[in-house]
Amino acid sequence: MKQYLSTLLISVMLISCNQTSKTDDKDQALTKKENELLKKENELLKKEQELNQKSATDNSIVKQKTDNSTSNNLDFLKKLNGKYAGEVGLLNNSALMQRLKKLLGTSRYNFLKETWAVETPMEFTNNIFVASGCEAHNCGSTNFIIVVDFSTNVMYAGIREEGNVKTYSEDGSNSSKVNEWGNDGY
Repeated sequence: MKQYLSTLLISVMLISCNQTSKTDDKDQALTKKENELLKKENELLKKEQELNQKSATDNSIVKQKTDNSTSNNLDFLKKLNGKYAGEVGLLNNSALMQRLKKLLGTSRYNFLKETWAVETPMEFTNNIFVASGCEAHNCGSTNFIIVVDFSTNVMYAGIREEGNVKTYSEDGSNSSKVNEWGNDGY
């Protein structure tokens, strides 16, 4: 009987240990799966964070491009053929003013705006816009030209002050319209 009881006791212990071992194996497997899931979740969070940062950067670039293209959009000039600059408030247009100030500098822009009085009708032909004006009672000596070449998106300008000609270009190139104006006078 002692032997039987010992055998029973040993059997119960082995079964118990085996059950504990199986439980430990299951716990370890669960822990391993949890760790794998946590790693994958961390990777996904990192990717999401990278995408959010890239998206924020892209949005910033798009906003800058939109701001620049909106503020520098001179397409309205294409509709001014035959009209007068004063009639449409040309020199008060913010997009044109911004580019002209950058091209001429603020003081030269102010001189042009304050002195521009007599004007010819504006022209838009062959994708080129031209506006010209002069100082009242002094057109031969003090006059101005503004040219926008829409095929290259380049603005040009010329200021003749008391006979002295100075030309301006956004990209350093020459405009045949400005050269002609500078050579021929007003």
